[in-house]
Amino acid sequence: MLRAQSILRLASPALLLSFLAAGCGDSATPSDAAVAPDVPAASPDAAPGSDAPAAVGDVGAVDTATLTDALQAGPEIGRTDSVAAAPFDGGAGPDAGPSADAMGTPPPDGGADAVSSEQSTATIVVLPDTQYYALTYPDVFNGQTDWIVAQKAALNIAAVLHVGDIVEHDAYANEWTVANPAMRVLDKVVPYVVVPGNHDYSTAARASAIDNYFSPASMPWISGTMKPGQIENSYALIDIGPQKWLVLGLEFAPRDSVINWANTVLRTYANYPAILVTHLYLYSDGTRYNINVGGSDPNATTYQYWNPQYYSYSASEGINDGEAMWQKLVVPNPNVKLVFCGHQTGWAHATSTRPDGTHVHEILSDYQWLAGANFGYGYLRVVQLDYQKKTIQVQTYSPYLSLYSSQDPNNFSQTNPDNPFVLDLNL
Repeated sequence: MLRAQSILRLASPALLLSFLAAGCGDSATPSDAAVAPDVPAASPDAAPGSDAPAAVGDVGAVDTATLTDALQAGPEIGRTDSVAAAPFDGGAGPDAGPSADAMGTPPPDGGADAVSSEQSTATIVVLPDTQYYALTYPDVFNGQTDWIVAQKAALNIAAVLHVGDIVEHDAYANEWTVANPAMRVLDKVVPYVVVPGNHDYSTAARASAIDNYFSPASMPWISGTMKPGQIENSYALIDIGPQKWLVLGLEFAPRDSVINWANTVLRTYANYPAILVTHLYLYSDGTRYNINVGGSDPNATTYQYWNPQYYSYSASEGINDGEAMWQKLVVPNPNVKLVFCGHQTGWAHATSTRPDGTHVHEILSDYQWLAGANFGYGYLRVVQLDYQKKTIQVQTYSPYLSLYSSQDPNNFSQTNPDNPFVLDLNL
C-alpha cells in the first residue's frame, strides 16, 4: 500500500534562509552553501544546474516506449519475497576480500547474449541528495521509495543507489528517523546501496550516525565493508538483469586508505562490471571536480563550488576529488563502467576514455535547488539497461508530480540537453 502524500507548500524565503543557516551550524562540516572563510558563500543559484553540461556520448533521443508504459500504468504492488542475500563477511579490510576462486568466474561475455527478450532489460534507480526531504519534506522521500516498491515488477528494478547527503544534519536524530523508514521500505524488495555525503558527517574526523541506521548486518545483500560494522565504504554483488555487477559505494572525498581498499575490491572482482557510487565526482558542467583546475579563486571561470579540499578534513589522510578518483581508481580498473554521484546541484553526464581505450559513463544527479516546491520535486534517475540493444536509457522522473522531467510544466529539461539520453552499454 502506498503511503498517502500530503500536498506540500512552496518554501517561503524565510524558511529557505533557515535551511541555509541550519546547514552552516557546524564549522567542521560546512553546508554546501557555506565554504571556507576565504571563499564567499554562494547562493543556491550560484552554480545552477541549467548550464549546458559537456556531455559526451549522447547518441540521440531515448526510446521511451517501455518506460512510458510502465510508469503510466499506475501503482503496482512490489515483490515482497526476500532478495537473495550475498554472503556477508563482516567487513573486508584493505587487504582482505574473497578470492576469485571462491566467488567463481563469470562467462567472458557476461552471459548477456543468450538471454530471452523478457530477461534482457533491468532498471537501476538512483536517488539524488535527499537531505531536505529528511529535514522538512518527509512525504517526498517516502513517495520516492514507495514508487520504487510499486514499480519493482513493471520496471524490473534490480538495484537502488543513493548518492549521499541522506540527511541535512548528521547530529539530528529526527532526520535519520525520517530517512531510515523511507529507505527501509525497500528491505526484502530490492537491494540498495547508501554512501555518506558531507552532510552525513558531524565532525572533521568523518564521524557519522549512518551506521546506527544502516548497519551492514541489517543489509544482508552487502558483500563486504572496509571496516566491520561500518557502511560508509561497502560493496555488493547484485544481479542486474542477466548480469551480476559489482556495486562499490565510497565515502565523500575518499581518503587514501579507502582508495587503496577500493582498488583491492575492484581487482578481486575484475571479471565483473562495476558501478562506483560516491557523493562527489562530477561537476554540473560535466567535468570532474578537480582542485588543480578549479583552484581557490571564486572569481575564476574555472572555479568549482564546494570542492572537498575546502572542508575541514585531514589532508594527511588524503582528500580525493573526482579527478583524483579517476586517476587513482577508475583508470587502473577497466571493469568500472558507470559512476553515479550527487553533491553539486545540477544534472550532467560525461563519457571518459581510459588510455587503454575502454570508457566509463559518469552521471551527476542532484535536483535539490531546482526552481519550485519541495527542493527538487523528488526527481530521481531511472536507468534502464538493455542487454539486447546494448544501451543504457536514462530518464528523470518525479513520483511527487507523476511526470518525467520533460513533461514538467516548469520544464527545466528544455534548458539542458542532458535529459533524457541514451548511452552505449559498454560491456
